[in-house]
Amino acid sequence: MRKTNPDEQGFSMLEGVVVIGIIMVVMGMAIYQSSGSFQTYTANSAQYEVVSQLTMAREMAISQRRYVQVTFNSGASPQTISYQVLPRPGSADPPGPVVTLPLPQRVQFMQEPGLPDTPMNFGTCSGASGVCIANVAGGPAFMEFTSTGQFTDNTGVNLLNGTVFVGIPNQPGSARAITIMGGTGRVRPYIYDNGGSGWRE
Repeated sequence: MRKTNPDEQGFSMLEGVVVIGIIMVVMGMAIYQSSGSFQTYTANSAQYEVVSQLTMAREMAISQRRYVQVTFNSGASPQTISYQVLPRPGSADPPGPVVTLPLPQRVQFMQEPGLPDTPMNFGTCSGASGVCIANVAGGPAFMEFTSTGQFTDNTGVNLLNGTVFVGIPNQPGSARAITIMGGTGRVRPYIYDNGGSGWRE
């Protein structure tokens, strides 16, 4: 049988309480940090979805030599972005199916009040809508990619430059923007740096 050494002692109650307190503080900091990370992840996911839908619509227009209509539906819940391959002019081809992608929960087409325009300066439509295409809030009634990749209205002639803003309401750090250049159809994503440097690619 082992004899007890009077010099051997366990932790005191005070030491145990201090250790538990430190663990609680570290856990609180981790939860606070993960909350910001979740908002960033959600905003990045929404931006990726918009970019991928626009890019896919443009690539389909070029590869199939057809026009592809794009729609931003801010009235839906959740809000959505969709595209549809249109029939060739003068043909009896049916239109393709509408491909719709919802934005992640809590994310909306919106521009946080007080944030500036992107470096492309395509306009904000006074922040009235998260979609500002050709200086029209919500975009023109008809927007499409042509078979050459340009982004135009239904005439196929008027080029449409614009910006799609997405974010979580009242969270400036979640602000994201996607610009569309009408002449080439090029799509560029931007992230708003809440630290003060503004929009960056």
